[in-house]
Amino acid sequence: MVFDRLAEAIVHGQILPGENLRDQGLAERLGVSRMPVREALLRLERAGLVETSASRYTRVIEITPERTLEIVEHAGYLYGAATRMATRRMDDAQRTEALALLDAIIAAGTDRDAYFQAGRAYNRHILASCGNRSFLLVSDLVYTVDYVTRNVSFDGIMHVVRPMLDRLRRAIAEGDADAAERVVRELHGIDGDLPEVAQRAMS
Repeated sequence: MVFDRLAEAIVHGQILPGENLRDQGLAERLGVSRMPVREALLRLERAGLVETSASRYTRVIEITPERTLEIVEHAGYLYGAATRMATRRMDDAQRTEALALLDAIIAAGTDRDAYFQAGRAYNRHILASCGNRSFLLVSDLVYTVDYVTRNVSFDGIMHVVRPMLDRLRRAIAEGDADAAERVVRELHGIDGDLPEVAQRAMS
């Protein structure tokens, strides 16, 4: 609970990049003891949302182009594999939901908040539909991806992303797992040019 609340606060900007996190203050704010706060901060550090320096600080990471590209690349491998399995295994209701969520992403265009909400819902649906519960164990990364996505301007990348989303939608609709995974990897810059575009969006 403490981890989820702190992660959500970071993602939604209620705790800002670079802000120092003190376990006593957070414990008072959340109405818990210091122990679960300390455990949550360690988990946030492993997820890449928090950085620490012994006896100096614990703070929310600053978003840099380099860190953004690392997180996006990591997410590409995770979501690529999950999408491959989900495309093969999801039932009709799950497939219909996936397509509706993709439509919402496409409709969002350059509206960052709408794109964020739709993308977040879609990613969670894919992880839940892939038929492998182990993928849910890496859900901490989802918060880190959300954190980056929430803070990136989409003005300079949608002309690249939109055709990929159309292809992803078609692949999932047709049950083409190979094509679906390929598009997701390309979306995250593993097999395409998105890193350069994403870096321009971060500048």
